[in-house]
Amino acid sequence: MKGGRLFETMIFLPITVSAVVVAKLWNQMFSPSGLVTGLLRLMRDDPRFVIDIFESRSFAITPILGVILWYYTGIYMVIFLANLQRVSPSVIEAAIIDGAKEHQILFRVVLPQMVNIVFTTAVFAIAGSLKSFDLIFTMTGGGPANYTTVIAIYMYLNTFRYYNYGFGSAISVMIVMLSLGLITLIRSVFRRFEERYE
Repeated sequence: MKGGRLFETMIFLPITVSAVVVAKLWNQMFSPSGLVTGLLRLMRDDPRFVIDIFESRSFAITPILGVILWYYTGIYMVIFLANLQRVSPSVIEAAIIDGAKEHQILFRVVLPQMVNIVFTTAVFAIAGSLKSFDLIFTMTGGGPANYTTVIAIYMYLNTFRYYNYGFGSAISVMIVMLSLGLITLIRSVFRRFEERYE
């Protein structure tokens, strides 16, 4: 693909910037005078339009999830690209000669060789989601009305703002236990995949 290295660099670039800087940047973009709001005003042909998604109980976290996805995609891209290069081209060529279509090559040739990598990235995603704090706290502080409060922010508020150290410690232990439980569950699922493709 032409310009592949440029696209890879653009996708990886956000992770090199501090999460606090990224949060401040996206706060500006979502602000009433920001780029996202300006584009939506043009699309809706309404010069007084203001983004009110942060005031919605159900959807306030959605823009933050989009920012998190944009921010961390680069790490997973590097991991998957590095391991895709280890897949033997001769195996793919043999599959093509046998008449396999692209989706069959992906699901029957490539993915079985990357089960361990998918498991590793799933562990990273679980650990990262449960301890995600800096980006969300900088963007919204858990507000408005606790609509964007995640478990790490809840622990921080109880421990360092309300000085309820015992409760904060209990929440941190629950985060660790929840991480271990989810990782164990995912490990058992991926072990079945490994047994299936051995």
